[in-house]
Amino acid sequence: MIIIWIHLRGRRTIEAALRGHFRMQLTLESDKQVWRAGEAIIVRLRVLNNSYDVATLDRRLLVGPNPSPAGPLKGFYGVSLEPSFTDEERNSVLLNPWCFYGRQRNFENLAEGQHTFYGYLLNRPVDSLLPEGPADADALFAAAEPLVLAVSAQ
Repeated sequence: MIIIWIHLRGRRTIEAALRGHFRMQLTLESDKQVWRAGEAIIVRLRVLNNSYDVATLDRRLLVGPNPSPAGPLKGFYGVSLEPSFTDEERNSVLLNPWCFYGRQRNFENLAEGQHTFYGYLLNRPVDSLLPEGPADADALFAAAEPLVLAVSAQ
């Protein structure tokens, strides 16, 4: 796997070469860096087909965005996954060149302090997932650079 660090318009991303000719770019983003206590924090994880070829993405292998707070949680947040369909074809998403797929999650009741969000793509299903990545490091295909957000008092 080849990993290249890129900085685009203030958004830091990690780009990973995938399956031959196409590449996927994973990005975590939020509308602002500092949120007020009581606000729902909105985080998006996007996968961009950064190539001229059509790419197939198994959406079950995309994990995140996942919070990993610096302080205690007021609520429990598991890792963000999508349910799988019994029809295998419905689990795959075709991405045309320069198109993206993603998900947005809202996180409420996060304690004041810094919170780091993670998102990653697996190369195969695994039994144990952590917010920062799979327990089996060999299952990690690509990861977005962690996004650090702050929650402050009113």
